[in-house]
Amino acid sequence: MPVNFSLPFSAERIASRLPVIVLLLCVMHLVVMLLHYQVTEIDWLIRGMFDLDEEQGFGTWFSSIILLLAALILLQHAQNLKLDQQAMVVAWRTLGLGFCLLSIDEVVGMHESLNTAIDISWAIPGGVIAVLIGIIYIPFLLHLPRNTMWLFILSGALYIGGAVGIELWTEPYAEEDLLDTLAYNLTTLVEEGLEMSGVVIFIRALLQHVTAHTTSHKH
Repeated sequence: MPVNFSLPFSAERIASRLPVIVLLLCVMHLVVMLLHYQVTEIDWLIRGMFDLDEEQGFGTWFSSIILLLAALILLQHAQNLKLDQQAMVVAWRTLGLGFCLLSIDEVVGMHESLNTAIDISWAIPGGVIAVLIGIIYIPFLLHLPRNTMWLFILSGALYIGGAVGIELWTEPYAEEDLLDTLAYNLTTLVEEGLEMSGVVIFIRALLQHVTAHTTSHKH
């Protein structure tokens, strides 16, 4: 007997506030870094809380949560499609599991551990995997309404652009021991800002799609 899975909260209400939180986190990172490098040294315990590149900071916690939120919505939608005996269930479910993995990685830092096992940046194999997944998911994207498809593509481009593109761009900072500089911390603002914005756009587009799908099947 199938079990109907539903979220125990209003995803739409939460999603409407996500852009504001992203903006606040980015502003706090910028303010703290400017104060620390241009005005007076700020204790690491305080600076680390607002550093978007720090695993123990508010930014990492928030990123993990929105990735998990996206995963839950995807898995719920896949379950609803399964109950309705509709196509593309596997694609939706796999995408949901992928977002679960990304959420875990935000906190656990599996991609950083990979750097210790290989001689090149994790971003290179990560970028290759992202391209392959994108190619595999072309039929899935074409199956979506055009507006949803383009928003999914935009969100993916922003996320990969931040996670992989900016990561590769900042490699020289690590090689030249320049991580403790204002310049590097401004690039991390761009990197994390792109990643969070990509996920937020994806969640909004996903909710619009799920709502439209649910409404159409009620009539």
